[in-house]
Amino acid sequence: MAKNLRDCVKLRREMTGRLVRRRPPRGERALLVLLLLLPLGFVRAQSSSSVPELQRAEANLEQASAALRAAEEEAQAAQEKVERLRALYARGLIARRDLEWAELEARTAQARVEAAREVERLARDALARAREYAERAAERERRRPSLWRAPVRVARSYGAGRFTLDALGALMRAYQKRFGTPLPISAFGQTPTHDRLGLDHRGRVDIALHPESEQGRWVLDYLTRRGIPYIAFSDEVPNSATGAHIHVGLPSARK
Repeated sequence: MAKNLRDCVKLRREMTGRLVRRRPPRGERALLVLLLLLPLGFVRAQSSSSVPELQRAEANLEQASAALRAAEEEAQAAQEKVERLRALYARGLIARRDLEWAELEARTAQARVEAAREVERLARDALARAREYAERAAERERRRPSLWRAPVRVARSYGAGRFTLDALGALMRAYQKRFGTPLPISAFGQTPTHDRLGLDHRGRVDIALHPESEQGRWVLDYLTRRGIPYIAFSDEVPNSATGAHIHVGLPSARK
């Protein structure tokens, strides 16, 4: 009996001051409900547009989940308090209004749980949409043509410094035997293209092969082993080469 009286006194002290609290007017109650339903992180999101949407959605969901857990713990504590007060009221140790106030607090706590669950659901939906958007953006980025170009590779070999028609004939015959097709010569001596570039291409030959292709590597190996000078271009070089090719002979002098 003494223990019950002590519990009663303790609970009455907890209730001190609460009974004089007024319920907020209808307008204030509507504002409180709006604040409960407002998606977490909304205000912060307005001032941090530089933060990626996906990261912001993940942070909002984390906050919403934490708020839901806190609301559930509060509701459980409020319900346990109601059970204790009901036992005391059944023994005539507390007033009816004390029990009713506790029941009101329990219902309010449960309403906050429902609101927090709705906020978490909205946050989960927002995260799913943000992930879908991020995936689509990444896919668009992967499909977008890259503006980056690999650096042009230029290989040079001066060899013995000599290139003759006999050496060219031997190269043409060896290439025909190795690959079964004629050596693809794109420029023999001076051409209008070299005139436009201002290059003296006399006594030189251009071969229309990419130096990194199978045929191109074979030609470079052939020229290197025989000491024939060459320049291998992997791409266009302004004022020097209009595209990938193998220049056979010493470098062309500027006119």
